[in-house]
Amino acid sequence: LHEPEVFRVLGATFSIPNSLLHEVLSPAKRSRLEETDMVICSHIKSVNKFLQNGNVEVIPVSMILKENTLISFQEKHNNLFDVVRERIRTKTGSVRRKGEDYLFYLLIDSMLENYYTLLDRLEEILELVVLEVKKSKTPLTLESLQDLKTCFLDLKRVIIPLKEVLSSVINSTTSAEYPFLEDANVVYFSKLYNKTLEIADQIDDELIQIENATNFFFSMQSHRMNEIMKVLTIVSVLFIPLTFIVGVYGMNFMNIPELSMPNGYFYVWGVMLVLVVLMLGYFKWKKWF
Repeated sequence: LHEPEVFRVLGATFSIPNSLLHEVLSPAKRSRLEETDMVICSHIKSVNKFLQNGNVEVIPVSMILKENTLISFQEKHNNLFDVVRERIRTKTGSVRRKGEDYLFYLLIDSMLENYYTLLDRLEEILELVVLEVKKSKTPLTLESLQDLKTCFLDLKRVIIPLKEVLSSVINSTTSAEYPFLEDANVVYFSKLYNKTLEIADQIDDELIQIENATNFFFSMQSHRMNEIMKVLTIVSVLFIPLTFIVGVYGMNFMNIPELSMPNGYFYVWGVMLVLVVLMLGYFKWKKWF
């Protein structure tokens, strides 16, 4: 994409409008399909792998489709289409017998397979994180859940526009405006469209699972906090009457009768111990602990 001279040659050789080439040089933020002068130009976002910052690597791929011609553009070399290249080299399947629209289907299908691979990997990680949530008390697991949620949302932002692109391709295939789009290949693009629906549904399911795991984490944290507060409350309640008794007999008045009793100290201790035992028995009877 950094060699504009090559684009000028392509435009002149294959009669591609400059407006489409300009769009290829400036990749769109959203997948979309453009149609003009018997030429179909698609801008599709594919996914490849995880980046070091935890996000998903999104690869913009543009493809120009016209009669007898299919040109794909990528910002840098990757292995997105290795399977398709191998099928062409080994003459596997119908790729050499069918037209450019079938090859267009194969390239998009290859990109969708990357979604499935990445989703499988994300699901494995999510299962481990969910297990960790059930036994971990640290907020690090919550951070892992949020990172996974970000990855799934990135995938969803990419797959939804791709679904719209495939819908547009199906509509173009059923029209007579583009004769190089064979009616027999509508079923292939319909399969791709159904794949995007499956991927979108799968992403939604995983997002729901992340939401449930997050709610479970906060519920467990609240439960632990309630248990701590319950223990502290019971201890506080136990010491309230004891503090009252000690406060009464700690007053500096001369006419407190119990102060002159030889065993008054032991009587007070006995009363306090009996109070503690009675209160603990009452709490246990009420099943407060």
